[in-house]
Amino acid sequence: MKAISAYSQLSLLLGLLIFVALACGGGKPVPEMYQGNWEASWSGQVHSTIYMRPDGKAGFKIPGKEVDGGGAEVDETAKTLTISLMGISHTWKIVEPPNSKGEMTLGDTTDLGQLGKVDGKTVFRKK
Repeated sequence: MKAISAYSQLSLLLGLLIFVALACGGGKPVPEMYQGNWEASWSGQVHSTIYMRPDGKAGFKIPGKEVDGGGAEVDETAKTLTISLMGISHTWKIVEPPNSKGEMTLGDTTDLGQLGKVDGKTVFRKK
């Protein structure tokens, strides 16, 4: 059996460190008006949350999907907000950006399986 060279070991270690750094998430912060903790509720019950921090970390919890410690990206041209971590992501259409009342309206498509997809709008309030 052939021994692994010191160069190969170093390369493997460096690759592992890069992978771990990328897996930790975060990244470039979104514009300040998007930063904070956001909640969407229906009939008094919170069903979705989003957070975006000044350090670039972001996450969300929506029915059936959750990301914690990822990164967020606001695309002003496409008017989208995407939060992702290691291949798990969600993209919302920015219907109305955050306003002075601490509200933003996001739209997304919910996949209902065989029933098809439903486009909806959700108002998130800053907490």
